[in-house]
Amino acid sequence: MRTENFIDDFIRDEKQTEPNPFLTTRIMAEVEKMQQTEIKIVPWWQIVVFVASIVAVVFLGITLGNSYINPISQEITMNINDNEIENFGYYSLNSHE
Repeated sequence: MRTENFIDDFIRDEKQTEPNPFLTTRIMAEVEKMQQTEIKIVPWWQIVVFVASIVAVVFLGITLGNSYINPISQEITMNINDNEIENFGYYSLNSHE
């Protein structure tokens, strides 16, 4: 019961607070200031570095993708660590069915 009264009092106090009349003016001033800022031109070297990094990532992706294919026989090869594979021979024994 005490908690409900506390909540009701808090809500009542919040409803009675007066809104700041200058809040909308400050917000609109910030919006107008943001609209008036100039668009910054990106230097040419940043564009070149960006394009070069994308080309490098694509090249490395293709190279890594092709490293799993044997170019001579066109068979897919995989490296598997057998230490992590569960021993299924244990489950195939007739005594453990």
